[in-house]
Amino acid sequence: MTKRLSQNQELDLAQRLSRWRLNPISPAELAELLPQVSDPCLALTIGERLGMSGPEGFSVLAELSTTMGITRPLIRALGLSHHPSACTQLLEWLPQANELEAEVLQALSCWGNRVDIEIITAALSAPGREHRLAGLALLTFRCRSLTASTLVQLVQPLLDDIRSDVVIASIKVLQRRDDPTVLDAIKSCIHSESLPGVAESAILALGCIETEASCLALLELLNPLRGTALEENIIRQLHAQQRHRQLVQSKLQERT
Repeated sequence: MTKRLSQNQELDLAQRLSRWRLNPISPAELAELLPQVSDPCLALTIGERLGMSGPEGFSVLAELSTTMGITRPLIRALGLSHHPSACTQLLEWLPQANELEAEVLQALSCWGNRVDIEIITAALSAPGREHRLAGLALLTFRCRSLTASTLVQLVQPLLDDIRSDVVIASIKVLQRRDDPTVLDAIKSCIHSESLPGVAESAILALGCIETEASCLALLELLNPLRGTALEENIIRQLHAQQRHRQLVQSKLQERT
């Protein structure tokens, strides 16, 4: 049975970790200490340090993954390591992750191109907030390889989520593409009854796309939103469209 650190020893270790830059702890020592730690926050901190310790630390991290199995600190460490073998380990853990599934998906977020689209689709379809956000992070890497219609089909249900951060993250994924179906999906989020921050994020997304079609989409929203705070946001984005300044000015003049 692994010997556990006392409370005082954990406090001393926490202080050592807070002075990391002045007195770094080697990956080997961190790996030895991790199984002895009871405090979950301290264990996560050790996992973060191991994950950021580079190639030197990954060898001990791989050994810990074998001896300790799936734990929150090791999931965090593998996700931060960016080592190709870390992705393999996380994918092996995923089917047995149970309540840690969302955390494994989040840790995989930098390897979206290596994760099967079925896994991403399942994450997007799950009701949980963390699953959906992890699925969107993974989907970011597939934006250019999917057709616009497929991308919208995957993201559309999340635009109706009751949580603002999920909808806003969905909009940020969509704004990576310039296509009529994508613009329509983003535009549908802009109305006076949108969740807090959603309409503003969608207006910013159209402004960031910065094509003639996205400018026209913003212009089409001016009259329906006349006299609202959103109208001011739209005008601000239109004035920022340097590449389409002439188009914007002529349309705004027609409006007045």
